[in-house]
Amino acid sequence: MRVSVTQEFAKNCTIELDNWHEYTLLKIDNNVDIEPIYLLKMTCPSTGFIHALRIPPNINSAREAICWVNWGIDPEEFGVQT
Repeated sequence: MRVSVTQEFAKNCTIELDNWHEYTLLKIDNNVDIEPIYLLKMTCPSTGFIHALRIPPNINSAREAICWVNWGIDPEEFGVQT
């Protein structure tokens, strides 16, 4: 099995801070920027495809992060996916 540099970096330098449904709040534990790097990892429930977005470091939960990404709309207000 082949492992990419990106996968190794993610495995060794990220800390999982919180989970909510298919969302995971991650922190990169490495001095690669002037401020801490926080990411919202989103896994598509139907395809398994993973997306990640950088979010502000003052966000404390995966649910709060998905609200921030969606302009303040709480995930419970989303339409049902079919």
